[in-house]
Amino acid sequence: MNIVQSTAASALEAAIRARIAIDPQARDTVRDLDGKVIELCIDDSRMSILFEDGGARVSQRTDASPDLSLRGSVIDISKLLLSNQESSVTVEGDGELLQSLHKIFKPSIEPLEFAERAKATAEYGVATARSTLEGLASEFTGNRPDHSQVSELTSQVAELRNMVNNLEERIKTLEER
Repeated sequence: MNIVQSTAASALEAAIRARIAIDPQARDTVRDLDGKVIELCIDDSRMSILFEDGGARVSQRTDASPDLSLRGSVIDISKLLLSNQESSVTVEGDGELLQSLHKIFKPSIEPLEFAERAKATAEYGVATARSTLEGLASEFTGNRPDHSQVSELTSQVAELRNMVNNLEERIKTLEER
């Protein structure tokens, strides 16, 4: 195993360990996969994931024949494991194991749910900033007729408006996704 393959295997093992440490469903799924071997053939490199004793060991070779083999590019296999999106991955063996892998590798939060939360947070931030701007403008212009202070406030309001416009652009970008 070369350094790249060794690093990829270690990273994959670490990702599985981290996931089962924080996710009871993933932990149960890994226990249910005890004795199963999943082979990943990514861009002509092979790695095998052997599930045993509530954990996973990733290596380049194993004596056991794989229960499931996935062949494809790193991008296609990642899409399949992380989001269960259609891809050009060749699946051989027990296809039901793919659902178990999806439970292990799938992110805890759905991308659309995350985008909606980010959008709501940004909208709240924009509304708060606008309200603050209007309150500050009213306070300073009503209580301080000094021209230099009004000029300074106008400059600060312009900066805040610029920040609000940037937030609104971020919202639009999130909505377009």
